[in-house]
Amino acid sequence: MVLGLSCSDYTWPKLSHESVLKVVSELGFKAVDIGIFNTQTHVTVPDVLAEPVLVANRTLDLVRQEGLVVADVFLTSDSTLEKLSPTSTLDGDWEKLQEIFSAVVRFTKIVGAKGITLLPGVVEPGVSHDEALNLSAQRLSVLASLALKEGLATSVEPHVGSLIEDPTSTLKLLELCPGLTITLDPSHFGFLGCSVESMLPLISRTRHVQIRPAGPGVMQTRVCDNQLNLELLISGLVKNGYSGWIASEFVWMEKWGCDRVDNTTESYFLREYLQKLLLNN
Repeated sequence: MVLGLSCSDYTWPKLSHESVLKVVSELGFKAVDIGIFNTQTHVTVPDVLAEPVLVANRTLDLVRQEGLVVADVFLTSDSTLEKLSPTSTLDGDWEKLQEIFSAVVRFTKIVGAKGITLLPGVVEPGVSHDEALNLSAQRLSVLASLALKEGLATSVEPHVGSLIEDPTSTLKLLELCPGLTITLDPSHFGFLGCSVESMLPLISRTRHVQIRPAGPGVMQTRVCDNQLNLELLISGLVKNGYSGWIASEFVWMEKWGCDRVDNTTESYFLREYLQKLLLNN
């Protein structure tokens, strides 16, 4: 049985963290996904790296004030996809990523989430896809082991521009890294034309789910314009015994036209729609 519906705190980057958490609660969500995207989010990589315990306790206090719990912690160490990623070949990047991840593990343990999401890396110029997959799997295995020592799971989000843009390559990475799970965001697969049916084999290795309305060539849109078969996705999750959170994940950025949606209203409509689908399953 699905535990409930969460909402990302990075949906409203222009509001204070206190205001965001209040909005999440007032929209009817029971949990929040905390984003740590370098310096772009309310909780930042430099702050967590410097004072993981202090920042975690401060964040947890704000979350509890609104009657919420933390569903997931989403780490993006750098503002680019290449730097500080599991596939980076820049001098010192791998060591720095381990340091950042260790701090985020401490943060996550305190705020009470069951796991950490991060990005899988990219295929760098001059590197074959198989080489990138092997390097990503090796390094993600190390990070997953670090998290597991604290009772936390580690997952990656397949996304456009990464080395796992489709379900087939995602399954290959999971085969190479048995201790890894995924955070399933169907909008990225759907953007490239993958059907929800093609995503269903990933459910058995899915730890967390992020959803926003999307479709071929459309990364984010209104609920009424959604082209993803979310009914099939929710049905598949329930039938496969998925027991994690499902997060509403509208974002605000100019890329892919993700600045053209009323995130507040659409987050409300998406919660209502997902709740209806869950009740019907």
